[in-house]
Amino acid sequence: MAKRTFGWIQNPSSIENLKRVVGIFVAKSKFYEELMSVKLPLLRSLDLFSSPSLYLDFVQILRSKKAIPYEMLKGKGAGGQARSTAKCSGLVQAVLDGQQFKNYVLNGEPIRIKKPYVDDWSADGFLRWAISLGFLNYNYEKDTCAITAIGERFVTARSKYVEDEILGKAFVSYPPICRVLRLLSEEKHMTKFEIGSQLGFMDEEGFTSFPQNIWVQAYMEADDDEKRRLRSDIEGSSDKYARMICGWLTTLGWVVKKPKEIVVSMGLKKYKCRISSAFEITDIGLQKYKELTGKESKARVPKIVYREMLASKAPNSDYLRMRRLLILIYLGDHTPRTIDDISLYLDSMGLEETTTTIKDDLIGLVGIGLDIQKEGEFYTLDDKIEKLVPYKDLLAKGNTDVIVVKERVRNKLHYINHKYLTLIDYAFSGKDKCVDFELYTMDLLVNELAFHGKHLGGSRRPDGLFYYGQNGIIVDNKAYSKGFTITRHMADEMIRYIQENNDRSYERNRSLWWNYFATDVNHFNYVFVSSLFKGKYGDMLNNIKQSTGIDGCVLTVENLLYYADAIKGNLISRKDFMQKFGVNTELVYSID
Repeated sequence: MAKRTFGWIQNPSSIENLKRVVGIFVAKSKFYEELMSVKLPLLRSLDLFSSPSLYLDFVQILRSKKAIPYEMLKGKGAGGQARSTAKCSGLVQAVLDGQQFKNYVLNGEPIRIKKPYVDDWSADGFLRWAISLGFLNYNYEKDTCAITAIGERFVTARSKYVEDEILGKAFVSYPPICRVLRLLSEEKHMTKFEIGSQLGFMDEEGFTSFPQNIWVQAYMEADDDEKRRLRSDIEGSSDKYARMICGWLTTLGWVVKKPKEIVVSMGLKKYKCRISSAFEITDIGLQKYKELTGKESKARVPKIVYREMLASKAPNSDYLRMRRLLILIYLGDHTPRTIDDISLYLDSMGLEETTTTIKDDLIGLVGIGLDIQKEGEFYTLDDKIEKLVPYKDLLAKGNTDVIVVKERVRNKLHYINHKYLTLIDYAFSGKDKCVDFELYTMDLLVNELAFHGKHLGGSRRPDGLFYYGQNGIIVDNKAYSKGFTITRHMADEMIRYIQENNDRSYERNRSLWWNYFATDVNHFNYVFVSSLFKGKYGDMLNNIKQSTGIDGCVLTVENLLYYADAIKGNLISRKDFMQKFGVNTELVYSID
């Protein structure tokens, strides 16, 4: 069975292109006719098919009016070539035009036209979008797609009014859109960061939201080039989902883009910033949301939930999807259930899970846009769900380091937001997620625990710093999947940070990163934060001590989360916590 990634859409935005993709399946539609009579012959004439047989294969499958294999729609990857030069290998690629103009030779004559196809990644985005909105139906067993009744009505709509009515019903069948509409209906005016922070399964690395106050601080202190980068490139995956969904909703007039003034306090400073990616629900949007979700007299539109929507980039994503799918099946008869009821049901299906895990799953299911109501100890699913296909076999949970540690920690956290469990994913991820590890460590310290601090990163600066009272800590994050050993080079780097902080010389480091400590901070320590530690890290800590006179420690992300939970629960004071960093060994939290 092929692995597909339905459910979460980040990049497609053109409704017209969406219609083109669905139109492939509707014989005699203008998009079908254009594909058959213009696009496919053009691609053949320009020798732009990846295989000479594709033209006849495409014509044959289109004329058959049968379900079309997913791979024939999406096409194949570049096969090691640059994506920009790979030839067309899929029907969805062929029905869409690229953005850039290219020079070609047609019948011996030079022509300059838009590239007459897109790459397989772009094609896949539009195909997944069409499936997620219910315009196409996906068959898991055969790995094929076919047109649905609403998809055909969408393609053949004869007026903008009819098209918008169809599109509106399709939109509210997509749970993440309902989540965004619900948030906007409650808060009215929100930035993409504010929406993204409440969208998806927030304890997984695939649903990240850039902390808004940290973004504002970075933006207001940046030069013009860095400001442009922060505006265009810096956002979490959930922030991007939020921005794209709001973009879709603007096409119907349900949402308008409206900049929002944000004021944040970071340390002793206040920052005021105008965030352009902010959105407001309109009166018509609010009315349609209430109508189509059954809040008023009309029938509730069923939600389309493919199982791939139920997890993202987690190490045990298939198992998570299966567990959450079973919870939805159990709640599917709309009978109120307790956490214990759900636990017993999962146990009967061969899954042993804690009540904490189940609670987090329910929060996440609400976060993706499902209507699960809680009254007392009882949970009720108010949505009717379609397209949710069970797994045939029971899947194993997995026992990698990150899975084991994450589940162990989850059940011991009682006070902090469980979104910070993603720190475990980042700590074990390796270099690919090192910036996320830095950023969300500071998010935990500053936003959850109310320390003063700053994410730094970049060349010749520590990853971050934080302080409380007169005590300041220099932070160095190390994301390593198999454990971290402090090398001589890394120890020397920390020695340099300490010496720069002591000297505070512009000539020594023009970034002046130490100025983010308050002026009355006069006692300093340092910490290495990682997945786990191995090797002779104690020797390196002693070397740093001998070279600088400053004490420090190492701290696993697991112990960081335990300390954070204890601080949030008032079991440890912030002052006492700050005084623990001078142990010159591993800092460990003892849990009774």
